[in-house]
Amino acid sequence: MIKAIFKITSLLLLIGLMGCSGRLFTVHKIDVQQGNAVDPEKVEQLQVGMNKEQVRFLMGTPLINDSFHPDRWDYVYHLIPDYGDTERRHVAVLFEGDKVTNIEKSDMPSAEPTE
Repeated sequence: MIKAIFKITSLLLLIGLMGCSGRLFTVHKIDVQQGNAVDPEKVEQLQVGMNKEQVRFLMGTPLINDSFHPDRWDYVYHLIPDYGDTERRHVAVLFEGDKVTNIEKSDMPSAEPTE
């Protein structure tokens, strides 16, 4: 009788541990987010000809405001997830006077919603 209870308990414990998919005995790591949250939908709304206040309203304050290049605003986002690939996004908005003349995007995912 005790052997049967031991076998059933062992079997239930084994089935329960199989559902953990191998991450049961790993160290907990948190997601590390750095920089501006660069949203692809907002980046798609950026247009040549917008003024600095419109860009600041849409994207927020730039992460890098270079004193040597005052007409260039850089928005940088870096995500290190607990498990998975590192995500990096960079958008540079170039101004001439008060108007946007160029928008440089790199490593941007598509703005289309996923289902």
